[in-house]
Amino acid sequence: AKLTKPVLNQNIDYLKDGLNKNLPETKYTKSQWQSGWIPQACKNLASDTKTSPKDFEIWDVTYADCGDPWVFCHHKNSGITIDSMARQFGKVPIQMRQWVRHILDVPAEGGWAFETDGNIVFNKPDDDMLPVIIHETGHSVDLSGAYDGKPISSSDDFWNNYDKDPNVSDNYAASNMVENVAQNTVIAVYNENVPGQYAGIEPKWNNIFHQYATLISRAIANGKGNNYFKPGQDAQCTHRMPPSAKVSVDGKKRSVEERRAGPKVGLSDNVIPIITQRDGVNKHSNCSVSW
Repeated sequence: AKLTKPVLNQNIDYLKDGLNKNLPETKYTKSQWQSGWIPQACKNLASDTKTSPKDFEIWDVTYADCGDPWVFCHHKNSGITIDSMARQFGKVPIQMRQWVRHILDVPAEGGWAFETDGNIVFNKPDDDMLPVIIHETGHSVDLSGAYDGKPISSSDDFWNNYDKDPNVSDNYAASNMVENVAQNTVIAVYNENVPGQYAGIEPKWNNIFHQYATLISRAIANGKGNNYFKPGQDAQCTHRMPPSAKVSVDGKKRSVEERRAGPKVGLSDNVIPIITQRDGVNKHSNCSVSW
């Protein structure tokens, strides 16, 4: 349901420069899958986005702060390079990033993104969309249960703190509480990483303080020794949303030998898999944030 509080600003684009300057890039290596294989989730989303599974390059991207790679599904005509996508996603702090299953980038008429069951789809992506990436990651962190095992956007704690504030951050936050939490995630990441914090750039910071401060306090409490919103000093992933199973692009059944010779998919023994119970209203964030 739409939120009725007045907005502080039309949007939160004014946070982009500070985030870009103060969130460090994470070193990574990448390796392309042999042709013929695609993660099941990417194949499903190819259908949803009216693209062909055959037009995707599948890449393992392994960041310095996690021994297990993220599997990126990069459409050959999306408009940006796999390196641009990997570089931007690598700026998201690891304790948030580990709640994302797959990254997809696809061609489209206009630039917009959505998240579903830990997968983030970027339609007509560009080389400068860090707040959008944080926003979409924020959906998975919220809806997949990173805060106490259940969505914080429907928790009494967040709603009670929302009630203490006179405003919401911007027009998109006013859409509903799920979007408000995602926008406040961007603000929280800014607050925790940019000198001067959110108050240094927003004179009326106190008008939404209880909302983003609640996310920060829960991020610290649930962070396994790290604040979700801060890049750790040599921090390694502790949990990971596991990649979906590899399937053949053309739908043909593969022999045991072919499957064994195909890409290796899974998580290391020392990484705890994040198993989500997202279904019904929480399966898809229904986000369509654009730029």
